[in-house]
Amino acid sequence: MIQLPELFLTNMKELLGEEYEAFLGSYNDPTRRGLRFNLLKTSCATLVRCQGDSSDDTFRNLIPVPWCGEGYEYPGDMRPAKSILYNAGLFYIQEPSAMCPAAILRPEPGDRVLDLCAAPGGKSVQLAGYMQGRGVLVSNDASPSRAKALVKNLELAGVTNAIVLTEMPYRLADRFEGYFDCILVDAPCSGEGMFRRDPDAIKAYTANKPEACAQIQQDILHHASRMLKPGGRMVYSTCTFNTVENEGSINDFISSYEGYKLNLIKRIWPHKDPGEGHFIAHMTKAGKRDFSPDIPINKPPREFEAFCDEALESFPFTGGRFYLGDIAKSNSQRLFFLPQALELSGLRVARSGWLLGEISKGRFIPSQALAMGIIKTQARHAVDLSESDATRYLKGESLATEKDIPGKPWILICYQGHPLGWARLVQGRLKNHLPTGWVLA
Repeated sequence: MIQLPELFLTNMKELLGEEYEAFLGSYNDPTRRGLRFNLLKTSCATLVRCQGDSSDDTFRNLIPVPWCGEGYEYPGDMRPAKSILYNAGLFYIQEPSAMCPAAILRPEPGDRVLDLCAAPGGKSVQLAGYMQGRGVLVSNDASPSRAKALVKNLELAGVTNAIVLTEMPYRLADRFEGYFDCILVDAPCSGEGMFRRDPDAIKAYTANKPEACAQIQQDILHHASRMLKPGGRMVYSTCTFNTVENEGSINDFISSYEGYKLNLIKRIWPHKDPGEGHFIAHMTKAGKRDFSPDIPINKPPREFEAFCDEALESFPFTGGRFYLGDIAKSNSQRLFFLPQALELSGLRVARSGWLLGEISKGRFIPSQALAMGIIKTQARHAVDLSESDATRYLKGESLATEKDIPGKPWILICYQGHPLGWARLVQGRLKNHLPTGWVLA
């Protein structure tokens, strides 16, 4: 039995009453494991069906998560992160209750969306799936080190309309007053809902932590409110059970800010539901919502145009702006595609939109993010690898091929039709261009 903090047990007994023993008994059960299909890459039905011809059994014996149509529990003996399709970005491994906040917010294509406390990125990837590449997603985390995982997960999922910032909420509020249609505040909390799966959460728990967290939560909600449009929607969530941080924080916010309608409060309990524990509140801000039109694209650099002519069948960009950023201590420049013409100067930026690649010495070198953000039919040259060769590619190996194309063309490497990255065809070999951080050990 897990050794739980005495104060926590006292509070839970008071909160749950007759259900307390059932709740306590859930800590003897195994943790619930989940994966969520990436709606930018595939439909759930297609992905499950395609496994019939593969030795990859990741998607067999899945159990639907009731609050997320693309979410499933998987058996504890499965290891989905070892699947090639995981490395193709077709699904994200996520605890089932953590799928609920984004599923309730569920932005529409074209919305301006803020994920205010976004790392490591699971909820941002889910929001992007609902947006289908339209509108703008600003994914923010105050920690630059945590934002590295956020960037990687967005790129792996093929998200093309996200900007990643590492700012404090008050700095964002000064820049984006009344800008967003939807805001997700997955707030820092005492983490009581993680006790069963994370012993470190128990070690970090202290008697005054819920009250301290509640003060931080109120500050974050204050700045989030400034950034929400009239008529916009906001979801506040935590992975704790404490009423001070949950109903208490929401009641304090609603009483302090006029014009908010509380649409829903939902709790997920480990003795009732397929999840570790979550609190979700969904609110609407009074006023009439307006809609922002797409912005016409500006002209891309000639080096990128030349690459598109040689390597792409179609030009996969609608609305937004191309942006060139210098690479420190280099004569090269990185090319980004911004989904909206946002003014980012003065902000701490981890990723200025969709990283397309690098312009160096008069030629364009495509990025891993570009490979993951397009589909096979958009590439002029693509190779679909077998399971064994795809594994070799993900381990950084170059591969022999019978493909014969003049020059040294860029080849989109795929598995079951899903991109894994780029290779350069050189003298009958596919020269591997996976970034170091993407190569499997």
